[in-house]
Amino acid sequence: MAPRSEVPDTSVLITVVREAPGRREFLDRVRADRVWLSTVVAAELYAGTRSRDDAHAIDRVVATMERLRRLLVPTADDWIRAGRLLARRTRLQGAIRPRDHLSDVLILLSAARLKGTVVTDNVRHLDMWAELARTAGLDVTVTPSQAWSIR
Repeated sequence: MAPRSEVPDTSVLITVVREAPGRREFLDRVRADRVWLSTVVAAELYAGTRSRDDAHAIDRVVATMERLRRLLVPTADDWIRAGRLLARRTRLQGAIRPRDHLSDVLILLSAARLKGTVVTDNVRHLDMWAELARTAGLDVTVTPSQAWSIR
């Protein structure tokens, strides 16, 4: 069975942008055509920049992924499914603040289009969303960032 496409979340790419060892592992996986960059993650990375150097590093990652046609952009269907998943979780588990979860859900749903896996430092949180997505018939998994050997 072929390995799943990998969609790193923001927590993982922060390490890639800031640390050379993480960057090497990321580039190896990019060269193996396994990694996709969610534009939601790119937006979160830019929003959290602390310096021009951070922004330039993100520019390079985004440009590389764009050149390789490996940018993953949420579709209209992803947005609609996100609203439905957020509503379903509210019905099952009580009130949540949708804005606190929307980015994670969009990243996860975009990865589901690839039948991929989201690579994250926050497995417990994202796995709960992945379970809801799977009950809705989507094929998506969550993998801990340690699988990338960047920590």
